[in-house]
Amino acid sequence: MIVRSDLPIGFLAAQIVHAAGESSGSKLEPGTNAIVLSVRTEAALAVVARQLETRGIPHVAVHEPDAPYRGALTAIGLAPVRDRALVKPILSKLSLFGKPAAGKRNPGAVV
Repeated sequence: MIVRSDLPIGFLAAQIVHAAGESSGSKLEPGTNAIVLSVRTEAALAVVARQLETRGIPHVAVHEPDAPYRGALTAIGLAPVRDRALVKPILSKLSLFGKPAAGKRNPGAVV
């Protein structure tokens, strides 16, 4: 899960639920990990979405239909993957939600 950290916390929680539900497919295997990562802006989230798309990594981009974020990209849900090496080049650059990036390059910082 990757979310925007510039959204109000209540709204953000709803987006996390949307992304998780829409990306999980069906029944999750035992031992499936769930994490929430964040980027600083919608533009940075769009960069992550493009990287996932380019690498063929299954994901769902969540666009909020209602005001005030009408049409905005607000979250991305990733389908569970067995081989974490597929997503590591993209996700290792992101911060855990609620934590600042500790010396890691964050796409949100420069976009």
